[in-house]
Amino acid sequence: MKETYLSRDFRETAAQRFPAQAKDLNAAFDARLNALLAENAGASKEKQYHLKRQILPGIAAYETLQRVMPKEEALQTVHSYVERLARTSHKQLAALLHIPGLYRLVPGVFVKSTRSVFGPAAGFAPKELQTGNGIWRVDMMECPYHDTCTGYGCPELCRCFCDSDDISYAGLHPKLIWERSMTLGRGNDRCDFCMKTIK
Repeated sequence: MKETYLSRDFRETAAQRFPAQAKDLNAAFDARLNALLAENAGASKEKQYHLKRQILPGIAAYETLQRVMPKEEALQTVHSYVERLARTSHKQLAALLHIPGLYRLVPGVFVKSTRSVFGPAAGFAPKELQTGNGIWRVDMMECPYHDTCTGYGCPELCRCFCDSDDISYAGLHPKLIWERSMTLGRGNDRCDFCMKTIK
């Protein structure tokens, strides 16, 4: 499997902080990731996208880091990987939205991507409450990030991915409002997503 941002960042941590154990840590990470991939080989193509890109490398990194650091520190370390990517993506999106009027398209883009990338085929259960007229409001009733992390005994890891949404999408443009008060990963019964333009 090709490297993901999570595997790259994990290897960087191993090399910089645990040089003497780096080789063993990388081998342990690879073995765990391959086992996770094999266990999830039957998942749909749409779900594989999320599993391979983020969920399974995240679990493998989190578990492997716990060999050399306390659990809480391992969690914070993986969180920092996800956060770094989210900050980069926020910067790129915010720069793009300097184009006059482009911000108006964002809720519509969210509607499309929910239907294509975050739909039932990928293991999500979105409930569309409002889509159109500059508003994207969706309750996510099921999420493969939450389900997979919980299934592997690390529900707390899902919060890294919840947080990355808030970092990526909050404060992108003065006329765009990102709102969310609940997430499955933080223990609620749904994620209440909303992106809307200010008229």
